[in-house]
Amino acid sequence: MYKVVVHKRALKYYKKVTESQKHKIKECLIKLAANPNEYSGVKNMAGDWVGYKRIRLGNVRIIFWLDKEKKIIYVDHIGNRGDIYKN
Repeated sequence: MYKVVVHKRALKYYKKVTESQKHKIKECLIKLAANPNEYSGVKNMAGDWVGYKRIRLGNVRIIFWLDKEKKIIYVDHIGNRGDIYKN
């Protein structure tokens, strides 16, 4: 089981969404923490985002990176598809 660390900018977005979206995001992170290597839908990112991975939940993107030695998932961004890549 991996530990999930959420950056404050991702938490800020999480607090703004509806309860149903919060539930979906939370479920996704729980499943990801259980086994990040076999979670379906995880894509490696390219360009300026090399080293990061993303999960798509409808129009919402969760961008994170793994520290396999410490077993920690760092969630850097959560946001809408159109806005997330501008940061």
